[in-house]
Amino acid sequence: MVEVWIVEEKVTNKFLDESGHHIRIDGELDTAFFIGADGEGYVERNKNYLLDYLLCQKKFPLYITFMVDDGQTDEYIDFFNENRMEYSLKILEEKRTYYNYSGKHQYHPPCFTVKINDSNSLVLLLNETYWLPTQNEFYSISFSDNLKFELREVKEWGRKRKRSIPIFNIEQETTFITIFPDGHGFYLFSNDNKYNSLDKIIKTLPKGTVITQINDTLVNIENGKEE
Repeated sequence: MVEVWIVEEKVTNKFLDESGHHIRIDGELDTAFFIGADGEGYVERNKNYLLDYLLCQKKFPLYITFMVDDGQTDEYIDFFNENRMEYSLKILEEKRTYYNYSGKHQYHPPCFTVKINDSNSLVLLLNETYWLPTQNEFYSISFSDNLKFELREVKEWGRKRKRSIPIFNIEQETTFITIFPDGHGFYLFSNDNKYNSLDKIIKTLPKGTVITQINDTLVNIENGKEE
C-alpha cells in the first residue's frame, strides 16, 4: 500500500518553468497532474511507485530521456550495450561549467534517449538512472518519440543564460512524464482521453494506492482497480 497525493495543475509557461528545466509543449494542453508518494525515504518510495505506475499502464515502447555529466557517457553506453537496450545520444548545445583542481572546464551535456520495449528493461533502467533526477538532471518518460531540444535564452536567478530547452510535441495523441525536482514525485502530461480528468487518472493508479490528498483537500481513497 502506497499513500500518494495528487495535484491538478493548469499548464502555463510559468508552471512549466517552475516544474523544472523550462520545458515547453508544442501543441495544446490545459492540465497536468502531479502524483507524489508520501512518507520517509521519499526518493526510493517515489522511484518504486513510478515503476509500479508505468508497469500498470502496460504501454511499450517507452522513450526515456535524460542528461548526464560529461564523464558518465561511456559508463552508460556500456550499460545499454550489456543489457541490449536501444539508445541514441545527442550532445546538446548549451554549455555547462565545472571546476576542479586544474581550474575551469566547460562541456556540452550528453543526452541519452533509451527505447524500452519490455518490463524487465524498464526495471533495470529506472533502478540504474533514477538518481539523476534526484540531482535535478532533466529526466522524462514518454509514450512516443516526441522530444527535441532547442537552445534558448532563459532567466535563472536573475541572470540570462542559454539552455537546451526540452520541447514535447503533442500534436498527436501522447503522454509523457517528468520527474519533480529532487525525485519527489512526477508530473503526468497527456492529451489521451484515458488521462484527461482527475477521475480517470485515479483509475489508472496501481491497485491498492491510497490517495491522502487531492489539491488542498485531505481525502482517504483507495484505488481498487488495476488497469
